[in-house]
Amino acid sequence: MSTARLLLRRWQALVLLLGVLGSANASVFSNADTFARPILLVLAPGHGPGWRCAYLMLLLAVAALWAHMQRAQIGGGAFMAFAASLPLNARQRRRADLAVLLLADSPLLLMVAGAFAVEVARVGGGLGHLMLLATLVPLALAAQIGVLERRPLAAAGLAGACLLLAAGFGTRFASAIDLLVWAAATLALRRAPWPQPRTLARLHVPAPAWPGRLLRAVVGRHAAPLQVSLSILLRERRDEALAKVLGAGALFGAALGLATVFEHDSRAIVAAWMAQGCIALHLSGMFRGLQMAHQASTAYTGALPLPPRWWRRYDLAAVLAFGLPLLAAPTALALHECATATQALAALVSHAALLCALRQPQLFSERHAVVFSTVVAGTWMAVTIACLY
Repeated sequence: MSTARLLLRRWQALVLLLGVLGSANASVFSNADTFARPILLVLAPGHGPGWRCAYLMLLLAVAALWAHMQRAQIGGGAFMAFAASLPLNARQRRRADLAVLLLADSPLLLMVAGAFAVEVARVGGGLGHLMLLATLVPLALAAQIGVLERRPLAAAGLAGACLLLAAGFGTRFASAIDLLVWAAATLALRRAPWPQPRTLARLHVPAPAWPGRLLRAVVGRHAAPLQVSLSILLRERRDEALAKVLGAGALFGAALGLATVFEHDSRAIVAAWMAQGCIALHLSGMFRGLQMAHQASTAYTGALPLPPRWWRRYDLAAVLAFGLPLLAAPTALALHECATATQALAALVSHAALLCALRQPQLFSERHAVVFSTVVAGTWMAVTIACLY
């Protein structure tokens, strides 16, 4: 059930992205080209083998991170703990993992399908480009399986595959190399996984005491409950936190690109504020993970002399402390684009308040959290920009 709810939120975000990127005045081909541009860049003829190899590895890293940030949902939770007792061999378990993984990857596979459609419709694409796109799918699945099964040595094989694909691109051996890599990746996915080698147990390194002391010095008696929320955010759900940081970096990069397109005029300030609002919307998803962690521990914390829903304000403080440095980057961009200090500070305060206000839409409905949060964030951004611009 958690996998289905997460997949629904991913598709809601994808539909909203298609609505933002799509244009009613453009053709279907042009809209598909815009949507599939991150995949189609690997086929750009103006780059050398080094750049192409690095970009292929970047695409595989994004696919691996996509699986890593939803490991618990893909893993199946409590049901898979029961399924482990069933008489299933390793190959059957791998097939079940691949089936769930393909379902979780459906938003990404739509982008690959769009790239296929663009290349088929394009005159100068050729069979080599289509084979390279087809090879990306099993390679991405292999990267994701390596992450889910904690096989770091898989990275070496994937790097070698990227090197072969980049070296053969545009040569007469390109189709043969693509077919060879595709066959090797598909065979690796179909066969039963090798048993994990035994490794030395990690030495237990105690956590440093200075963060707790600093927190107690700053917030006093509220340090312990705030530390619980921060620990959930930065330890138990560190994969999600890393994904949020990368997503915020991508939004900031998009704001920088728009500022360049606008030739750093006054519209660049609006782009910075829009990126700030989008970062707040992106970070607000962390409230759901914190809420789920607290609800899972209520069997223990319910016996303690604590008020009901004691964690609300501490979750707000933890997410706000995590998000303020990320919200400050567009503020610096706005100041660089000649916004006044008052305008930049007001925008930062407004979008920090937006981040706190989005907690309720994120937890109000599991099915429509993305839609509700986007409507609130869009309205908030429009009002902020209208008041400050």
